Amino acid sequence: MSMNKTTTDTAAHRQPMKIIKRSEMANCYTMAEAIDGMSRAFASLSSGECEVPHRYIVNTSDDAMTLLSKPVFVTNQDKFCVKILTQKNTYAVPGIPTILGVVLLMDAVTGEILAMMDGDFITAIRTGAASGLATKYLAREDSRTLAVFGCGGQGRTQLEAVDAVRDIEKIWVFDPSREHAERFVEDMSRKTKASIEIGQDLSVLKEVDIICTATNAQRPLFYKEHLKKGTHINAIGSFRPEMQELDPAIIHSSRSYFDDMEDCLNESGDYLKAIGNAGHSSEDSSEWLAGEIGACVLGRIGGRINPDETTIFKSVGTAIQDFVVAEEIYGKSKADGFGTEIRLNE
Repeated sequence: MSMNKTTTDTAAHRQPMKIIKRSEMANCYTMAEAIDGMSRAFASLSSGECEVPHRYIVNTSDDAMTLLSKPVFVTNQDKFCVKILTQKNTYAVPGIPTILGVVLLMDAVTGEILAMMDGDFITAIRTGAASGLATKYLAREDSRTLAVFGCGGQGRTQLEAVDAVRDIEKIWVFDPSREHAERFVEDMSRKTKASIEIGQDLSVLKEVDIICTATNAQRPLFYKEHLKKGTHINAIGSFRPEMQELDPAIIHSSRSYFDDMEDCLNESGDYLKAIGNAGHSSEDSSEWLAGEIGACVLGRIGGRINPDETTIFKSVGTAIQDFVVAEEIYGKSKADGFGTEIRLNE
């Protein structure tokens, strides 16, 4: 009898877990808020205020699916989080995003799970917001044209984020699937004042100020000779060694900034190939490896030096981004009363 009473009393003191849906998050959290959040996230990462273990990656035997686990602990915070993701690396299943997952936000004192949130939304908005932040620091102020490679969910938030920090007037999109590109143009035309069209060939890049790459490509999407002077590139694909979006010649002639420099240099095929082709180590590449975008936020390094240089922001994603977005949305859910509370221990 006393054992049952103890169990009941313990259950009564446990915090409920909130299930927060994508639609609820989309209604409460804007791209502008996410860009501000990424400023804090990357400053925290570059200043050493958070502990982000190496992400755990498992691939299926046929390499068709990737499972990723990304935990983070933040100094002097009462919460921590982990994101569990799957990414489909082959053909897309109609109606199902290629990246799916959940973010779990936990109490750092009790260990209780406070919330489970749609990881697809958080991944897309924080990745887009990171590029928005980088564009703010690195793209020319007079940038008016944009090209987006990859017309999935990530491509959408890339466009939205760049559009939030620069007065974009013209956008070209590229995707292997004509159907995906047409749907992208139709959907995103409702969200931007810029004109959008499908790029017919790479010659249009001579008119482009900012390029976003959000693909699973395994070879360069374009080459140095395609670019105009002063281009800024946000490269968010190529998070594994065999993946590649950028021509090594572009990297060697540009200044690169990173979300997490160590992870990018060790995990991204873009930079593994660029360093290998250069014939020297990353330590000898200081001319084209500028540092982390968080160091720009903190004022430790500068951004764009002149209007003619090419700049690159390379991102493989880091769990501190997920934490900042998840914590802010959880706070909004507590204040505004959305989300479904459940008690798994009942």
